[in-house]
Amino acid sequence: MNNALKITSMLLLVSLAFFACKKSREAEKPSVQLPPEHEKAVEAVKKSVEESKKATAATVNGVPITMFDLVREMNAIAPQYMKPGKGKDPEVDKKVRKEALDRLIYSELAVQEAKKQGMAVPPQGIDREIANMKGSLKTEDAYKKKLLSLGVSEEELRKQIERSFLVSMITEKEIFQKVHISPELVKKTYEKDKKSLKDHGEVTFEQAKPMIEEKLMTAAVQKREDEWTNELRKKAKIEIADDEVQKQIHSLSEAQPGPKHP
Repeated sequence: MNNALKITSMLLLVSLAFFACKKSREAEKPSVQLPPEHEKAVEAVKKSVEESKKATAATVNGVPITMFDLVREMNAIAPQYMKPGKGKDPEVDKKVRKEALDRLIYSELAVQEAKKQGMAVPPQGIDREIANMKGSLKTEDAYKKKLLSLGVSEEELRKQIERSFLVSMITEKEIFQKVHISPELVKKTYEKDKKSLKDHGEVTFEQAKPMIEEKLMTAAVQKREDEWTNELRKKAKIEIADDEVQKQIHSLSEAQPGPKHP
């Protein structure tokens, strides 16, 4: 796909949620049929979504991370960087893009490692998640509109659910099961922090213990996650898209509906 086509398809992609919602609202009026131009617009957007899924933002051991995935992840994390009254900040843009890409690379590495270790998700587990989604949306029509708003087919949704399960399974084994907080460390931490705890009144060891354990566990999990991620990245071949593609990603993320990064 040439650059012009990439840019055009990506700019059309950002209208997906808008047209999906508009189609949903108008479909609720049984006596009104969608105008032909709206139907054509929806079809154009759906086509552009498929094109954006072919544009690669990065590869992890040869497996592509698409423009579609990266922009969606960028817009998911952007609100945490938003500050009232602040305009566009190139440095913040760069941070959002990097964090989103790091998350996607981590997820892909985790999925690949899970499969390497022979982990698999039972089909009935995915079926259950799909059924739960359909149940919460009440009707089959609402479910189809949800897929349209997400820009995915049911097959793609199933793959996303499978990946989520695999990430949970491998991180449980490689991170959470390998982190242990000894009673001695908890006691030592209490003695060290006892003076600062007195600012909130007299706090006994038993009262402080749950809070200290949670604090130590959070730090230990983060440390183990960083170590494990570094181990995977060292063994992996990761290629990031060139500057031209990165600019296209930024343009798409700015135009997409919903919360934006500054």
